[in-house]
Amino acid sequence: MPSQLGHYTLLKTLGSGANSKVKLGQHKITGDFAAIKIVKKNNPALDAKFLEMLMVEVNAMAELNHPNIVNLLEHSKDAHVEKENGTKQPVICIALELATGGELFDYVALTGRFDEPTARFYFRQLIDGLDYVHQRGITHRDLKPENVLFDANFNLKIADFGFAAPVAGKDGSGTCKTKLGTESYMAPEIHARRPYIGTSVDLFACAIILFIMTTQHPPFSRAEPNDPFYRLLCANRADLFWKAHSKNKPEGFFSEEFKHLITSMLQFNPEHRPTMAEVKAHPWFTNPLCNTLEGVQAEFAARKQAIDAENEAKRIAKEQEKLMKFQNPGGPGGPGGPGRRQYKNVAAGPRRSDEEEAEETKHDI
Repeated sequence: MPSQLGHYTLLKTLGSGANSKVKLGQHKITGDFAAIKIVKKNNPALDAKFLEMLMVEVNAMAELNHPNIVNLLEHSKDAHVEKENGTKQPVICIALELATGGELFDYVALTGRFDEPTARFYFRQLIDGLDYVHQRGITHRDLKPENVLFDANFNLKIADFGFAAPVAGKDGSGTCKTKLGTESYMAPEIHARRPYIGTSVDLFACAIILFIMTTQHPPFSRAEPNDPFYRLLCANRADLFWKAHSKNKPEGFFSEEFKHLITSMLQFNPEHRPTMAEVKAHPWFTNPLCNTLEGVQAEFAARKQAIDAENEAKRIAKEQEKLMKFQNPGGPGGPGGPGRRQYKNVAAGPRRSDEEEAEETKHDI
């Protein structure tokens, strides 16, 4: 008899962290599936900071309901997991929409870049979802390909609101002050520990995601003036930035409209970046050359098969590694062994050849 949690029967584990597990749950009445985050309340390692972040996530998502967001279904601070032996474990639980299509990260890292019409299709969904979030007075602050998921029909879903904050700022000043998020997607003002506008840094991260979707690598390692690529944008030498990134790519790989949009969204000075309305009115964004849902469904079904095969191979390798460790405790294996997630060139920063190309442009600045 599987464990029970309120309206849900708990099935397999989807993922786990230091303080929580995510289980596949099936609603007892409707039969619908959900991703259920479960936190044991009597866990001695559970700290106040984690609980605060958890409540921030719940409070933010409780205000949201949009097709391009992983929506909150229900939550409880006083739930119980009833195990098959009848014992009850007090837990905090969050039931979320199940995004069975996987992460944007894996689609790019394991199956290759998107062409511009497909990237435009998903960038529009990303911006539509984010615009709704901002209009509801919330800023995400941790947008990255790992936090962009797909549903069963390959529609994009923004996930993980653990770092969300009010657009007005916690003190009502209109700015945020905490340095958090993922460093390679942070805007320069966050790196500099200056107060920042949440909506602006979200759009900055969106530009990086769009760049990665179309190239399979990031535009720079960190948005700081000493980064070999980002310094070119800081010095107002976008021509050299695009020259460096065009190396080893076919002629005309980047459209002029694409380059203009990315350049404007990644400006060092947040006052020089476009607003949400200006992004949505940009010629690249409004270009009618865009894939359709039916088109991406056919393409992404094949991509997902490749991802599933890769994940299955990793699972088998991990099981074999565990077996080898059991049979030979002193043998090889560990963090770098089979089954470890490989980020490939998406999160590894600019390729060495690109860094060298950027370095050669120093004398031109």
